[in-house]
Amino acid sequence: MIQLKPSSLALALSLFISSTLAEDGELSSTLVGCDEVSCPKEGINDRCTVEDNTFLGIGLSRIPDVPSSLTGFSLVKGVNVSAGMAGNDNDKPTRSFKSFYYLGTPSDVETRDLPGCVVVFNDAPSKEFNQNGTDVRAASGSCSDVIDKTCIKRLTEKATELADEADENICTRLERELESTSLDECNDFMGNGGNLGNFTVKSLGGLNAVKNSSDCWPIQPKSDQLMEIASVTALNDYTDTALYDEAYKITPVLTVFTGNDNSSLLDKPASQLTCLKVVTEEDPSDDENSSENFAVTVKASGFAAGIAVLAGIFALL
Repeated sequence: MIQLKPSSLALALSLFISSTLAEDGELSSTLVGCDEVSCPKEGINDRCTVEDNTFLGIGLSRIPDVPSSLTGFSLVKGVNVSAGMAGNDNDKPTRSFKSFYYLGTPSDVETRDLPGCVVVFNDAPSKEFNQNGTDVRAASGSCSDVIDKTCIKRLTEKATELADEADENICTRLERELESTSLDECNDFMGNGGNLGNFTVKSLGGLNAVKNSSDCWPIQPKSDQLMEIASVTALNDYTDTALYDEAYKITPVLTVFTGNDNSSLLDKPASQLTCLKVVTEEDPSDDENSSENFAVTVKASGFAAGIAVLAGIFALL
């Protein structure tokens, strides 16, 4: 019989537990939707309610290229659509499409440590994610799939430079500069030459955590907190084309974390561009229990990985 030293057993158990927990918080791809976070279903459709807002789906992505102190920070987009109508006015732009944007952070992060701004670009990029034969609702990807990498680099560098030089409110200056500046590297950003189109600028200061008061918490890991950073309303008609264009459009979001003497997270500015989009199943009716099955699969794979780690350690003893 193999005799294990207490230290060896402790190491094995530690690796087993950490492997399983790591799986729980890891996203399966760059941009994920309701299946990943196990939103409840309403019939065959995704539904996610956060506080008083009910969404037809969500898009969740980690913020890319962040300093190590911001590892695990995420952005979430949810879209609320007013009910359709039957009548002669369906072709009029009176239907409300309200998009909500949330910042997701580890539970131990203090929101007062997050000075900075967020810029939501309300016009979709001229390119779309490669659908690979799937419905547009299920398509996902990253900013580099729809925006030239030189544009992403120039835009984030510009934002960081402004934050580093600002002797006034950074959000005010950022908004003014982006409105008046044309970036040659971003000629195809919104199909408007170097113009960045219509955008909304919000401060990250003084954010309050959203209460988890429903059966949908659209973040991974589930212990993370969410803070609403912006909401934008667009009006369109009641056609299917308008629904697809508004509810499933790609939204680039620029985050600018400024850092300051009072921040324990950053000592200098950092900027990133994340592309969000609601992601749903191509045909939810294929598997009405897909959310539940996915959650079970993730946990099972984490458990299997842990067993593999234990087996490897025992083999070396």
